[in-house]
Amino acid sequence: MRRFLLATCLLVGPLLAQDPPPASTVDELVRSAQIHATMAQRARTAEEAQQRLQLALNSYEQALAAGAGSPAVLNPMAQLYLLSGNTERAIALFHRSLAEDRQKLATYSGLNDAFFALGRIDSSIHYVEAAKQIAPDNAGVRVQLGFLYLQGGARATARAQLDSALMLDPNHPQAHKLFGLWLTQAQQIDSAIVVYQHVVELQPDDVEAHNNVAFLLAGKARYAEALEWYKKTKLLSSDPQLLHAVNLNMEGIRAIMAGKMRARYILVETQASCEQVAAKAAAGEDFGELAAQFSIAPNAAEGGDLGFFGPGDMVTAVEEAVLGLGVGEVSAVIPIGRHFMLLERLN
Repeated sequence: MRRFLLATCLLVGPLLAQDPPPASTVDELVRSAQIHATMAQRARTAEEAQQRLQLALNSYEQALAAGAGSPAVLNPMAQLYLLSGNTERAIALFHRSLAEDRQKLATYSGLNDAFFALGRIDSSIHYVEAAKQIAPDNAGVRVQLGFLYLQGGARATARAQLDSALMLDPNHPQAHKLFGLWLTQAQQIDSAIVVYQHVVELQPDDVEAHNNVAFLLAGKARYAEALEWYKKTKLLSSDPQLLHAVNLNMEGIRAIMAGKMRARYILVETQASCEQVAAKAAAGEDFGELAAQFSIAPNAAEGGDLGFFGPGDMVTAVEEAVLGLGVGEVSAVIPIGRHFMLLERLN
């Protein structure tokens, strides 16, 4: 943690009290910090953003040492420390801000973010519950609580907070998104689809809602509709990771519609070793990780994934075994030439 030390001078004669710095100096330091923070957001490279962020924090620390200490300074300073990864310093500043003014919702929100980053959900809930006492009719606070209680597994409490948020603001997009997540976890998929479609009505450019509708439609085997929603997702998104995932999902849907299967396999040399691996899979160990560890097949590092294949693409023993499996089910030991194989069906 970086500290700024004020140098002291040894004076001949009586010690004279120093005058506080002029307000203009403090204001200039704060303005400098704000400018650097803005420039960090506009930076073209990660290195430039990091340099600007550090300059902003330096200016804020100097302003703090010079007497600045209101929530208007402490909260944005703490947020920058959160961004830099110094969560403990951010928490200390938010607590200092709270001591100055206990009515600022932004301070409680910042503490929520900080403790959530540390994985301390109970502490996050504590501060957002405190914010609810200050602003019981604030829909955003209720949404934050709904999210936290969902993360903590308190589904009934989460639902109550989301219901309250939607009563306070029937068109709150994030409240509807979280309600859609609640319904999905409850396996109420048709209702979840309707909720996410309503989010799209509220926010036509919402990539997450489009993607969720597509994913849930695919899970209901409504493949043609799912493809259309995935196409809309691709038009709206510029995130390369999401676009890659969407393309894979669309490829999988088209393969299913064409009657293709997908499976992965583990190939070993002896029946005894195959039975040992089968026992591990039956005990719940991940099939792909077992393939990477034990399989002698060329695609072991990829978890033994065979990709999509149709009739005639694989040897008869493999196709017949996959057709006899349910999704996620692992086969019995299969002799294949001089080796032995396990298969897991993926679709």
